[in-house]
Amino acid sequence: MDTRGNFITAKPKDALVAKHIAYYYFHSSNDENFASNFMFYPNYKHALTIYKNSDVTLGLQESTIRPSISEKYTQLYSVNTGDSLKVDLKGKFDKIGIVFNPLGVNHFLKIPLCDVFNPPFSVFELGDAFTLTIQKVYDEADPEKKADLLDNYFVQNYVSFEEPLIKKALAEILNSNGAVRVEELSENLGVNRKTLLRLFKKHLCASVEEYKKLVMFRNALNYSQQAGDSATLTDVALYSLYYDQAHFIKHFKAVTHHSPKELLSKLTQLGSHEAVYWHFGE
Repeated sequence: MDTRGNFITAKPKDALVAKHIAYYYFHSSNDENFASNFMFYPNYKHALTIYKNSDVTLGLQESTIRPSISEKYTQLYSVNTGDSLKVDLKGKFDKIGIVFNPLGVNHFLKIPLCDVFNPPFSVFELGDAFTLTIQKVYDEADPEKKADLLDNYFVQNYVSFEEPLIKKALAEILNSNGAVRVEELSENLGVNRKTLLRLFKKHLCASVEEYKKLVMFRNALNYSQQAGDSATLTDVALYSLYYDQAHFIKHFKAVTHHSPKELLSKLTQLGSHEAVYWHFGE
């Protein structure tokens, strides 16, 4: 029995949109008997997901998706900072995913993210124009044309996001693979820790330390999957700038509840434009 559904990724073609959106994905199944569950893990990239005609129940560590008798679109945003989350899918479903680069969604909002979002998951409405776009996307069969429709919406709704301090702090975190100390960031930017924390909470819904750990963890996971059997756990730890292998294993267990050795071989890569790694249940 198919336990993954149909999963297709597409990259934004518009240069402006591509700066802020990593990729789109389209995940669906027309099988009434479809049944699957998967775990996805913390990421410093945030995702907006839209379900068509589904009843979505959100829990602290698990969400359930079931077919709905009502015609509706459920728009959800996620900022997963510290734990793995389970999604339980049964029956037909049709889902659009929009994965934003760091601070990406902020370029399409007129107010701070923290004012419209309650982490780690919450309903996230972008307005009538976005809903009309989503209707057109669902009516289109070609994934590339679906992506073009989304590109067009985001081009038309782009706003300038002028917060140079958090942009510079984020660049240092990404360039250092999360290893830069908060004290260094404060000194390099000429601001105190409280100011940095306030900006991160306001625009990323995470603390500076949480975000640093996200970058380090996610890059380690991506590197281990891309390198395959050629990389040892020590290699992954060193590449990801953990203090040592023990630090890497401890952090990995805290986030996924599995050791790297237990989990990494079980991950499934989805999509073709950018690797998406989910752990499907047995």
